[in-house]
Amino acid sequence: MNHAVARVLIASPSYSLDRLFDYSIPPEMAAEIKPGARVIVPFQNRVSMAYVWELTHQSEFSALKEIRQLIDAPPLIGPYHYALINWMAEYYFCSRADVIRLCLPPGTGYTQKMTYQLNVEPEDLQNILLNSAFSQQDIAGALQLIDDGVTACWSQEKWQKEFSGLRAVWDFLNRKKVLRRASMIAKPRIGPKNLKVYCWNPEATIDKTPAGNRVREILHNSAGGLTLAELTKAAEVSSSVIQRLLKQGKVSCIAKNAIRMPAGFAEAAAVREICFNQEQQTTYDFIINHLDDKPFLLHGVTGSGKTEIYFEAAAIMLQAGFQVLYLVPEIALTPQTLQRARNRFGDQVALLHSNMSDGERYDQWFKIHNHQAGFVLGARSALFAPFTKLGLIIVDEEHESTYKQEETPRYHALQVVEKLAQISGAKVIVGSATPSIESFYRARSGEFVYLQLKERYNNRPLPEVSIVNMRDELQRGNKNIISTALHDAIASCLAGQEQVILLLNRRGYATFILCRDCGITLKCPSCDVSLTYHLHDVNLRCHYCDYRQPVPNVCPKCSSTRIRYFGHGTQRLEEELTANFPGARLLRMDLDSTSRKGAYHEIYQQLSGGSVDILLGTQMIAKGLDLPRVTLVGVISADSTLSFPDFRAAERTFSLLTQVAGRAGRGSRPGKVIFQTYNPEHYSLQYAKNHDYLNFFEQEILHRQELGYPPFSELVKFGFSGLKAAQVSAAAQKLGDILKKHAIAACVLATEGVMQQNAASAGSSNRILEILGPAPALIYKIQDKYRWQILLKCNQPVILEQIVKNAWQEFPFKDYSAVKITRDRNPYSSV
Repeated sequence: MNHAVARVLIASPSYSLDRLFDYSIPPEMAAEIKPGARVIVPFQNRVSMAYVWELTHQSEFSALKEIRQLIDAPPLIGPYHYALINWMAEYYFCSRADVIRLCLPPGTGYTQKMTYQLNVEPEDLQNILLNSAFSQQDIAGALQLIDDGVTACWSQEKWQKEFSGLRAVWDFLNRKKVLRRASMIAKPRIGPKNLKVYCWNPEATIDKTPAGNRVREILHNSAGGLTLAELTKAAEVSSSVIQRLLKQGKVSCIAKNAIRMPAGFAEAAAVREICFNQEQQTTYDFIINHLDDKPFLLHGVTGSGKTEIYFEAAAIMLQAGFQVLYLVPEIALTPQTLQRARNRFGDQVALLHSNMSDGERYDQWFKIHNHQAGFVLGARSALFAPFTKLGLIIVDEEHESTYKQEETPRYHALQVVEKLAQISGAKVIVGSATPSIESFYRARSGEFVYLQLKERYNNRPLPEVSIVNMRDELQRGNKNIISTALHDAIASCLAGQEQVILLLNRRGYATFILCRDCGITLKCPSCDVSLTYHLHDVNLRCHYCDYRQPVPNVCPKCSSTRIRYFGHGTQRLEEELTANFPGARLLRMDLDSTSRKGAYHEIYQQLSGGSVDILLGTQMIAKGLDLPRVTLVGVISADSTLSFPDFRAAERTFSLLTQVAGRAGRGSRPGKVIFQTYNPEHYSLQYAKNHDYLNFFEQEILHRQELGYPPFSELVKFGFSGLKAAQVSAAAQKLGDILKKHAIAACVLATEGVMQQNAASAGSSNRILEILGPAPALIYKIQDKYRWQILLKCNQPVILEQIVKNAWQEFPFKDYSAVKITRDRNPYSSV
């Protein structure tokens, strides 16, 4: 028996609409409507897209509105998504609609637009116009425009544009209320790409002309036909020849679905056999024999062969008919991993990341949806691919902060992976040479199964690391950003035809510009940050809002000409390398040089092809690259990330240095690494120098425990932003007072034992509950919006969630409607 009522979720990010509304199902749709399908419904005097969430036979409400249109049959939101959406909305304090948009193919959203519809019968429209004073020509033109606009559902803007030559008629029609404004749902902007291809009719007679016979021969030898451009070029004929053959029935034209291929999807090479060393084999055997166990944390030094273990485990799952998800933290890692995956799994591979066009992602999404891909590779957004039989999830470089989404919904990929595995029954392997402090602590606590690879593949030694104290360089009169030791090492590598990687985690040329007379620093007018000088564009640029201005010749405050550039970026480093090593082939890899589509793939091709001597760039070069000719890695400012006011600063520094050091010495020649720093005594640099993760963890975990930071607590950051500073600070103060009230109430309840069963394992005596702020954000203004924040710290998740939800319900949002307020659970950004 078909259901009569659908309970739907309106496609709106508004938290107030994150509830279900009942609609009756028309009899003709009853057999096709399923949970997860998108529908068009009337809602609040307009039409809106909605998601069918539940089906039932009756409603507590009478006189229900009816669903107008079914969009998806079958639904695009699958069973895994359905459970994941509910959990993420609850856990990350967002609406379900915020999560749903991650689960749908790109460019397929149905957006609302305003149009005009006839408010009278067509006969009455003619009479109204004929009885007016307009000319017959204007009346005929207006009738034609109205017919075209109603038929094509023009947008409100297009109606007004088309009537621009008949403005008096348009005003007359509006006065007479002949047309009425109405909302409608605009169709998606992305869909399948169709090509017209030409094929030879097998029953056609041989053409009498040489041109016709060339076309016949070309088409006989082409599988699936050719486009007009391909055919005219191959047969060396004009399009008129093709049109003649088409009219004679000798050639047919058909529509063919064309797949938009991402960069790097070349023909797959032959399958390569994997040869494990003893350590890899032991680790792999343990994983395969304990797949029903907890998630695995694979801790292997750089170059130990973790990827080969991942791929072999994936091969087992694919052979058993399961799907595999392989996550990488950054798009920069996909070209090399994609090549490896294509070499191993061929056409079973699908790719999803944000650097692809919407059309490419659309085709890859449906490749997965249509069960044509079993191995899905991508960045964090690939988590929401339409899996139906997920067997294994691999999280490579699990320590990376880029697994945390900084926009709503503000999820962390690793937490979502664990929930997705719980829903689907998939197994999980997370791996890194520098596991996050939280993950290693969980392995120590028994939540993860800990596996270790201590040696590099083929017993290659880890690179020798040395630290250069840049204070000593200054005392010796060297004011360059490249130390004497690093300069000599680069020269030696170039002489030996080896490759060099140089890391400088700041892009641009100079990080700020200062007037030496009045001391003013040129800042962005919309953000509370200094402008960065970019050499190639010859302008000053804000890295937060992209504001740009020409470089001034005189100080805007005192008119002095003594303007100087300070700080070093990747463009400055590139200039100095060019001057010091004029024959070297340089390649810069940062956000400026990789913004083009396909840039990552092109850069990887140049690196692997040996056409680059020195690769310099920001942190995107620090991981994933496996280049046998790289024997030297230099870090220009090894202590730059230590200056951030962030409890993870030491961990980020250690991970970055260890990862970039691991790029050296992966081939037959030993590697060498040089850290340049003004703070050589810091423990993160010393442990990175010795490749000593375990002792770094032991020291870092003591600091975390002492201050009550993760993994000993959870955090929720409340962010406030708005155009008026007073309103933003007032909203922050108000929510801060409400949070403190509910925190006190939660403490009282916990003390009385009401929530004792949810207490942390350490017991209520070790309870952590702290509210930091409200206070201005680290960067007080971005894009003309003032910013404040509050940080809530608690080691009991149930109490944390109760405080957040109760405070959110009590906060008077109407009084602070001009202030945007966000909630971020376990934030990674200190900005």
